[in-house]
Amino acid sequence: GNLEGISETTFNEIVGEVPTTEVEKSKLVGDGLPLVELLVHSGLCPSKGQARKDLEGGGVNINNVREASAARAVTTNDLLFGKHVLLRKGKKNYVVVTAR
Repeated sequence: GNLEGISETTFNEIVGEVPTTEVEKSKLVGDGLPLVELLVHSGLCPSKGQARKDLEGGGVNINNVREASAARAVTTNDLLFGKHVLLRKGKKNYVVVTAR
């Protein structure tokens, strides 16, 4: 469901249950990091081509909000609690990306 109103404590419990990966926070500043690259970096997609297909098919969510644009970039505005981005592909594949 929607992540609005979720506490950081609750979210941190979720982080312990799903795979996590790290990205340098500096890559999210300004124009940000292309979502296609982040999907490959996180391991949710094996290639940029597959990431674009998954996006066009409507199977990718950022912080539980569906995203269909392959041109989308992930920026510091997308960070939950200033440090996490929750990526989901399909119904059951989750990865938390932590900005360091």
